[in-house]
Amino acid sequence: MTSERLLPARTGARCRGLGRASALAFAFLLAPAFGAGCADLERGGAKPDASDAAGESSASDGGAQLSFAADVNGLLTATCAHCHVPGEQAGDTQFLLTNDAAANLVAVMPFVDTRAPASSSLLAKMSGQTHGGGKVYAVGSPEYEIVLRWIQEGALP
Repeated sequence: MTSERLLPARTGARCRGLGRASALAFAFLLAPAFGAGCADLERGGAKPDASDAAGESSASDGGAQLSFAADVNGLLTATCAHCHVPGEQAGDTQFLLTNDAAANLVAVMPFVDTRAPASSSLLAKMSGQTHGGGKVYAVGSPEYEIVLRWIQEGALP
């Protein structure tokens, strides 16, 4: 996946000369400022990156156990942080994201049920059930399956 696919259309031309890590950082930090939409599209088609920004190996390929920091945080910040931050459309909800994976894990855990993973409200919201922003990831999409598997495996940090 090229980093340009992650950038809002208006920023792509400005980032062509940046390295992959710089372009990704630019996309995640500035996408909300460019009005990237909240969960108004079904996002099941994008493939998650195989590593996080720190270069840690991801288990999203079905191998090792998944972790929030390496496998889930990036999925949520890429799609949910546009609205779920103070001052934005969902800034008054209980689910607020930051640029810190540890803080995001604390925000996510009230929506996770490791005893009944498929019933977790995080998955329900992602799939559009009682979510004001609509469907973020379709049930069965690779991203949905990663979050489900992470919860099934105990929702490790």
